[in-house]
Amino acid sequence: MDAWGKFDKGRIHRLEHHCADVAACFEALLRDPVLLARFVRAAAPAAFTDTTAARLAYLAFLHDFGKVNALFQAKAWPGQRKKAGHTGEALLCFDLPEIAERLGLYELAAGWGDAVEPLLRAALAHHGRPATRRPRSGDGSPLLWAPSENYDPCAAAALLRARGRAWFPEAFADGPKLPNTPALAHLFAGIVTLADQLGSDEEFFKFEPDLDPDYIARARRSASNAIRGRNFQRSVWTKGATPASFQDLFGPDLVPRPAQQAVASAPVEASLLILESETGSGKTEAAVLRFAALWRAGLVDGLYFAVPTRAAAKQLHGRVAKALKNLFPRGARVQTALAVPGYLRADEAEGCWLGRFDVYWTDKPDEEDRLARWSAESSRKFLSSAAAVGTVDQVLLAGLKVKWAHFRGASLSRSLLVVDEVHASDAYMTTVLQGVLASHWALGGHALLMSATLGAEARVKLMSATLRPEARASFAGTKTPPPATAKKTPYPVLTVVDSDGAAETQEIVTGETGKSVAMSTEPWLRNPAAIAQAAVAAARAGARVLVIRNTVSSAQAVFYAVLQEGGEDILLTVEGIATLHHGRFAVEDRRLLDDAVVQTLGGHAERANGAVVIGTQTLEQSLDIDADLLVTDICPVDVLLQRIGRLHRHQRENRPSGFTAPRCTVLVPDADLGTGLDGGLLRHGLGSSRNGNNGIYENLVCIEATRRLVADRGTWNVPAMNRELVEQATHPEILNELAGTLGEEWKRHAAEVRGRHAAEDGIGRQNTLDRTQEFDEELVFIDNDEKIRTRLGDDGPRVALLEPAPGPFGHAVEMFNLPRHIFKGQVPTKDEIAEARAEPSPAQRTLLVRIGDYTLIYDRTGIRRTA
Repeated sequence: MDAWGKFDKGRIHRLEHHCADVAACFEALLRDPVLLARFVRAAAPAAFTDTTAARLAYLAFLHDFGKVNALFQAKAWPGQRKKAGHTGEALLCFDLPEIAERLGLYELAAGWGDAVEPLLRAALAHHGRPATRRPRSGDGSPLLWAPSENYDPCAAAALLRARGRAWFPEAFADGPKLPNTPALAHLFAGIVTLADQLGSDEEFFKFEPDLDPDYIARARRSASNAIRGRNFQRSVWTKGATPASFQDLFGPDLVPRPAQQAVASAPVEASLLILESETGSGKTEAAVLRFAALWRAGLVDGLYFAVPTRAAAKQLHGRVAKALKNLFPRGARVQTALAVPGYLRADEAEGCWLGRFDVYWTDKPDEEDRLARWSAESSRKFLSSAAAVGTVDQVLLAGLKVKWAHFRGASLSRSLLVVDEVHASDAYMTTVLQGVLASHWALGGHALLMSATLGAEARVKLMSATLRPEARASFAGTKTPPPATAKKTPYPVLTVVDSDGAAETQEIVTGETGKSVAMSTEPWLRNPAAIAQAAVAAARAGARVLVIRNTVSSAQAVFYAVLQEGGEDILLTVEGIATLHHGRFAVEDRRLLDDAVVQTLGGHAERANGAVVIGTQTLEQSLDIDADLLVTDICPVDVLLQRIGRLHRHQRENRPSGFTAPRCTVLVPDADLGTGLDGGLLRHGLGSSRNGNNGIYENLVCIEATRRLVADRGTWNVPAMNRELVEQATHPEILNELAGTLGEEWKRHAAEVRGRHAAEDGIGRQNTLDRTQEFDEELVFIDNDEKIRTRLGDDGPRVALLEPAPGPFGHAVEMFNLPRHIFKGQVPTKDEIAEARAEPSPAQRTLLVRIGDYTLIYDRTGIRRTA
């Protein structure tokens, strides 16, 4: 009995044939110039030759050599109870002379150098995480390798070796030893994972149970078809592309704005750009222009556009997809994926799952378009897309020690990474993002970071990612310029960092006047009735009113108060049902809410009467919405400027009387902010408490600095004052000085905040995948990836109902992303979550969602605990 590599319902695909499929896919992937350049960079300063590439392909061929063990093969034998895996078991082969000799491992190590073992370990990580020895295996259970009447593991190992040597003779030609660099091993792990997924694709690789000495030719034909069909043969697209002007990409009546011109003119050799420019200055188009320049130069062949929220990704997706459709030649069949879990979207096409692997696309695409959407069909594959717009969480998953991190990071290496609203990341996220940027930059990757409100400290921290690891720790936190210098930094500005880490700042001269925003405070933070009265009055006068609150409960309180004021007819509606916007709705209803907000407040939305849209942070970033009046909870100044970016965003001639100039009302407590030092403002997302509970914006010193800026300066000229405002309320020296003037309690609070941020940074460093680390037994991922998250805080489970149920807006709902605190900290077990179900409530348009012992109410205000 010969060894099988894939087994399904009685069908057999021989082990050496499957290994050939994967190696052939690896070969085909490596022929792409952009990916090859990443391998060459990872191998530096060692030589990377054709023989090097062939040897890597041979090691990719050996990725499943652990399957020769008898207990793995027993999975296909009737009546066999003792079974085993193949990745951890493969590690045992290094210590078993007979098996290692039959596989040729000693010969490879002697001839190809010390890199063989880490590269083989990297190949064994093709299931998404580094292989680890099985704890009970010791030096290898005799049952794993014992021959039986029908199967001999040693004979199978010898056959695998013989086929590999015959099919990859170039690997055994004279040549330099394999480069022994951690960067190469980590990159190799990711691309072997991709090759394994492509080489396991039955669309292209059919099962072959019969011995075929010439199978490699068939494998290479199939691999070529798979690489082309799944949109990984991307270098050919530039040959069919014609230069596209700004108008070709974005519209015949548009001209490039200063920030867009600056980015488009940046040298393509620069590996990192940081664009600081006001909200609404065209940063999205600038990112597309940067991608176009790098793509035409052959330096990248993909784009991943990362934003902070799902709502922002959904809206931005259409704009980017439209521009890229004008950039790529028709033969490219590039369809921009919406990289948000729970969605299946490529360009405008929607998909739905028919089974575990089958997707039905509503536009009924032809065969080539259907195959090309492979990367859009799974969240772990999002970063392998030729083009995708999604949340920054997908990028952070490439930098954490979690399953599929190598696959995600290696896939991302080919693309221009764009991170919008980069300032929105907290201390933990920034540390993880630093790690991603460092790995991306080390491979020769390109990145563009964008922000309207980036402080000097954050800018320095992000730039430090381009430094060598040994220099980064000492650089971060020690080079932040003093406040006077920081405030003099030009704005808007483009920072250009070359491949050696040298940075140059270029002021962007706009000639634009910006807007003058009338700023005022009202002591209504805890008074939803007063907020509702003001919002309804403005809406009755014809204004589009945007109310942004820091927490869901605060937003819901204003919603109910507006209803009490008789304002149901002016509230945001979905399918005629008044509602509000936040993250605690079913995934299916979030799509409806996102569309409703754009229809109500979008730049081109037509609405004869006024409107009130109430929401949380989901409305503040990367959304092209335009309000006449902004009412917002107090928040850090950089966040406040983001919210102001939704105010008078477009030039409109029909603004109602009294709202022709932008106005922002900032809600503050009716007492001193010091009440938040002991948890008094946690309900409103501010401050912290002695028992360890933290608000969304815990640094009350920063909040107080922002309050003073609003109180002291009745008019904010945006963007002319952006730099000064941001530094005045975020620069560490200024905040430390302010805390000192406020008293000992405030000083203690500031020290606690610094301590928590340092702890978050430490957790980030602990969880970050360090690709400068050797790929050896010390590289271990924990089994439970849920313990490592992209964002620290109140993360809870993702719940899928057993059966879809009609939601409050009449559409079937199934998926919920729930916060931990909705369960009072006691999150249901996986088994309880798997049995989640919903049933109608006696109340109209309301569901009762039952998860274990918990019953939650889901209605037009979102999901919440029962009273």
